[in-house]
Amino acid sequence: MTSRRIRFSSPGRCLAAAPAPLARSGLPWLAGLSTLIMGSAFAGQSAPVAPAAAEAARIAVRSDASAAAFDLRVRDSVSGRALPAQLSLAPLGRAADRQSLDLAAAGGRVAGLARGEYRLTVSAPGYLPVVTTVHSDAALGLPTTVWLAPKLESEALDLLALKAAECRDCSVLSGHVYDQRSGQPLVGARVRSGLGERATTDADGYFEVRGKFAQDASKHEALPPTTSLDIEAPGYRAQRLEGLSLVNDSSHFVVDLQRGSGRSVEKRVHVQADDNAAARREREAVMSKLDADNAGQAMRAGQTLAAAQVSATAVSVPSSIRVGTSCSGRSCSGVSVYSLEDYVAKGLDEEWIPSWHAQSLAAGAVAYRTYGAYFVAHPISSRYDICNTTSCQVFNADSVSATVAAAKATAGVILSRDGKSAAFSEYSSENNAWDDPSDGLSCSNNDLSCGNGNNGSPRNNWPCLSDSVGKGKGCFGHGRGMSQWGTQRWAANNGRDWKWITDHYFNNNDKPAGMRNAFRSNGGGSNPGGAPGTVDTNGTPLNVRSGPGTGHSVVGTLADGSSVTIQCQTNGTSVTGTFGTSSIWNRIGSGRFIPDAYTQTGSDSRVAPDC
Repeated sequence: MTSRRIRFSSPGRCLAAAPAPLARSGLPWLAGLSTLIMGSAFAGQSAPVAPAAAEAARIAVRSDASAAAFDLRVRDSVSGRALPAQLSLAPLGRAADRQSLDLAAAGGRVAGLARGEYRLTVSAPGYLPVVTTVHSDAALGLPTTVWLAPKLESEALDLLALKAAECRDCSVLSGHVYDQRSGQPLVGARVRSGLGERATTDADGYFEVRGKFAQDASKHEALPPTTSLDIEAPGYRAQRLEGLSLVNDSSHFVVDLQRGSGRSVEKRVHVQADDNAAARREREAVMSKLDADNAGQAMRAGQTLAAAQVSATAVSVPSSIRVGTSCSGRSCSGVSVYSLEDYVAKGLDEEWIPSWHAQSLAAGAVAYRTYGAYFVAHPISSRYDICNTTSCQVFNADSVSATVAAAKATAGVILSRDGKSAAFSEYSSENNAWDDPSDGLSCSNNDLSCGNGNNGSPRNNWPCLSDSVGKGKGCFGHGRGMSQWGTQRWAANNGRDWKWITDHYFNNNDKPAGMRNAFRSNGGGSNPGGAPGTVDTNGTPLNVRSGPGTGHSVVGTLADGSSVTIQCQTNGTSVTGTFGTSSIWNRIGSGRFIPDAYTQTGSDSRVAPDC
């Protein structure tokens, strides 16, 4: 199977015939092939350019640009390894102006972008491509890292989880250590855990430590104990990861060390244990405003909404998300781009406790995914969709086996109120409508009228919901949406599955009212028999047809960049689109087809069985 390369063509209208693909030299704003210059900061590499065209080239990879540019690096989302990649850039709505660039593993500075929004597609052999948006203005853009997921799933984390399970109350901490500037793995770096275990990185920069820990059984519903990791290498600034949760599972970390001396400390205290009152107030203020902004979606008296109105293929699920990094509040100085599923798999353990029941984590994955998808549609900045702090939704690039599994079990499932877009899926630690005066917890619900044993905030359009598992627990949240500790109690103590739990908190188990009217986009989760794909129309909606051809009726549309699952493929009307001319059509649901010419699959060959 070959890696699908970007072809030059114009999408025109969604399914209308488009002009034949353009030659590379025919780009109106590119008078020839771009010069690819890698300066000393990015490990030198160049490509030949026709002399007459060199000065006219608008976009290139070069190290000396100071404006209308951004630094870009591509990495393996599992190991963190730096990857050489192929880039495709086109102004939104102008697919004919698409340009391809090669990027070395060391990364480079993409320069010469005119002002505006661009569609960037990043691909590498053996990896699923990522499609995202880049904003360009006269300033130097934020350094950006695109994380590509391997096509073949890695079993390494699951195998390490088995190691942890071999001894009760054991935790396996593994990771890869790199030189931050070059992206090269660091051999011989010394790693020490707070449990006293030691390791040295191998030729791939990999380390692994395993240690036994003791849970505090005397505390009811106690938070997991914590440890630290210290990573040191000669000539580099040492780094400490502090406050890491110890669970009977495997966790993986990607660690970048800077050249120099001294030591830096990164606090990884779990959000459930974080007592930073200022950060919580900021988060609650943001969520309260967004809740008010979405108040128009609340159900009115007498209005009905059936779960069947929200179908799996009607809701546009974004394929990727731009995460602001190195943030202070919502202001960030870097960007990491992940597929949406990678984002959920890696970030869920920061909001939900990874030792919680699998069904609790799966319910959390739906809320976490929907929250991210909402911000893709409502980005907080032109350069990134969401921040990685408590001001948005906490995210770190580490992986825990249990939360990776929860994301996989619910892949593609989001919540929607209108059957078209992601809902604003609020959640907080404890939503019981009673403030225990002696627990010291910060209750931010301004309406406790529902009373002990209930969730809700009627003043804010969230009707009361009987939630017996929270009775007697002091409010530690805002009362809107999902109770995180409630998901754990329903799963671990009452045997409820993730679907019931999600429906319970977001639509009162098919009895919606007010803002408690969000439904799951489908009843299932991942489709093991399907292949992933991404709609790529360069800015225009894609018509979904009832059959494999332009003569069939339009039954809906998908937004550019939407993630789809291709159930099977068949031949139909020939269509010229982003990826050239093809008669292949992809079935993405019962009676729902889209042309392969507008679907990024990572391959020029068929990727799913015949219909």
